[in-house]
Amino acid sequence: MCALPVAARAQDVVDEDTAIERALAREGISARDDAERAASAAEIEVIGPRDNPSVELSREGAGGESEYQLGVVQPIDLNRRRGSLRDAARADGLATEAEIARRRQVLVAEVRQAYVQCAAASAQLDVWQRYTEELVEAERVSTARAEAGDTAVYDVRRVRVERRAAEAQLARARGDNAADCAALASLTGIADPLVELEAITRLSSAAQPGERADLLADERRIEAAQYRVRAADQARLPQLAVGVGVLRRDDGIDTAFGPVVSVGVTVPLWNSGSADVRREQARAAALESELLIARRRVKAEQNAAEARLAAAREAAITAAGTREDAGRLGTIAETVYQAGEIGVVELLDAYEAAREADLSVIALATDAALAAVEYDLAIGRTY
Repeated sequence: MCALPVAARAQDVVDEDTAIERALAREGISARDDAERAASAAEIEVIGPRDNPSVELSREGAGGESEYQLGVVQPIDLNRRRGSLRDAARADGLATEAEIARRRQVLVAEVRQAYVQCAAASAQLDVWQRYTEELVEAERVSTARAEAGDTAVYDVRRVRVERRAAEAQLARARGDNAADCAALASLTGIADPLVELEAITRLSSAAQPGERADLLADERRIEAAQYRVRAADQARLPQLAVGVGVLRRDDGIDTAFGPVVSVGVTVPLWNSGSADVRREQARAAALESELLIARRRVKAEQNAAEARLAAAREAAITAAGTREDAGRLGTIAETVYQAGEIGVVELLDAYEAAREADLSVIALATDAALAAVEYDLAIGRTY
């Protein structure tokens, strides 16, 4: 995009890839995702292909005779309700997976934003450091000239005042740098991260747009709700139960045993299931409306992020075009001041113009970088 007014650093730095990898690998991230996946898988297993059988024991007695029956009754899922519930649980599992993916996209965006802000704060600190050093040198030169009688003591005092103000701003820049980089350290677990100062001009982004995983999750939730509507409708059909067991009959003289087979059918006499169907249909309709609203909101986010990115990039490029001229002002002014051709006010103005140009480039490049991260998140682009 544009070159930044920063000095190169010899130490090893944390790049964007490493910062993201370390953040995703932090304790609790994968464990939470795995736990949610395990819960979704368990929900599917809970709804087995068959209901559990029941064991029934009965005793009848009359006229000195007694009869015992022991049997196992197994409901038969002829209406396929359990199959629909399992399909709903599978759709919920896919929704959970999409929610995990979106959550990771959000975390990656937070790390990238913290990385950019740390880099920007470091670049601003570098500018204030260089500006302070220039004023220290200007104070030395003005002091030497004042002692030689080439200039007034006013120049020395004027430069000294500016230097002290710059040192205060430098201290503030150190604090800002420590605060912004502390946020990155908290996300990544890297103590005192040292980042690339040029990072705000060369973020990594995927070449192709991704998909909004949160919208995909909403779609899967609707699919699950539709399966539950079908399950509620299927539950209205009669349910068959088959039992087998053994009969023991004792008449006081002899005891006889024999097999018992039973067949039962549930009759929807008191509850026809229509209320359950209406409830599940209402829930599905609510989810569909929520998805329509979410799609409009996402489209608005994407349009706004795209416009903001275009404007921020244009502003950053424009600012970068003026920096070179501003940077030369300081060098030229320093030379002519030492030659006695200009006063200290002109020298300080040149230094200040170069400093403000540098800070402006950094600020606008930072805005463009943060806008790029926001745009990537809005369109679902996976880093």
